[in-house]
Amino acid sequence: MAVTNGDIGVFHCGELATRKGWYFRDQPKSDIGIDAHMELVEDSGRTKNLVALQIKTGPSWFENKKNDCYIFRDINERQYNYWTHNSLPCILVMYNPDDDTCIWQELNKKTIEKTRNGEGKGYFVRVPISQVFLDDISNSRLKEYSNLPEYIINYNFLLSQKLFMQIIKSGGSVKLHSKEWVNKCSGKGNIELIVDDGNGPHTYSYPYWFPYTMYTDVFPRLFPWANFTADADFYYEEDQEQWKKLHCYYDPEENKYIRVGDSFSEFRSKLDPMRCIDYSGELAEYMLILSLNDLGEAFLLLDEYASKERPYSDAKPKEV
Repeated sequence: MAVTNGDIGVFHCGELATRKGWYFRDQPKSDIGIDAHMELVEDSGRTKNLVALQIKTGPSWFENKKNDCYIFRDINERQYNYWTHNSLPCILVMYNPDDDTCIWQELNKKTIEKTRNGEGKGYFVRVPISQVFLDDISNSRLKEYSNLPEYIINYNFLLSQKLFMQIIKSGGSVKLHSKEWVNKCSGKGNIELIVDDGNGPHTYSYPYWFPYTMYTDVFPRLFPWANFTADADFYYEEDQEQWKKLHCYYDPEENKYIRVGDSFSEFRSKLDPMRCIDYSGELAEYMLILSLNDLGEAFLLLDEYASKERPYSDAKPKEV
């Protein structure tokens, strides 16, 4: 039997997946389009992630290019429904054996677009040229990729930060330290949490960039369970200098500052709790203390309930 273009693409994806530690399984051919499954298994033997692949092979799939994407067209209603309602997360992989280009894109309601600005009957997908299948960045992303509902994804997001909430609840401290390059649209900077549970501080890094977004907007989105207040000790010298400029004058004969406005404590009470130290308009440095807001308190209460076995949990309402 002759080897087809489709076989070449499946073999190539399988080799890449195996090298990255995935189990790769070719699937029986179908007219809808799932060519393979890719499974990641933990050391315990438990499946961590399972992804379904639609693989398209050959240079013809790379003929339609727009900006920084190749356009994958000819998706019909049946395929759209199959991919977007699948219990597994589905991805499209495009492979060109002529130059070894192999790129991918998710297949979901956000990435699959209707033709004719949403008025057509067909669908298409934009596949970013830079989104290389199973390079280090994509491999990390696919390890976390799932087809879970948004409320489960959001719950898991909060669950990843439960430790910090618990430490605050039990009397420990969590501080956010960040430096933002304020004149760069790339969102370059660094964010870390300094966590002290009573046994010494530990640091947790968030190595992400947040383009076109001010960090004062990033913080509440990244830690939606928290209220933010300035670390008084960290800002003391900066606050004192600002207070002297605005509410005092310098008496050279007495060689000291004389207060003519608010006291230092009054001045500080009126400052933005999410303020920064500004370094020449180029770098903003933050040191903020996190406390639990209503969402944080409610999440801990809900998580405590959901984490324990409960009587009658299998009792479900039935319509009569």
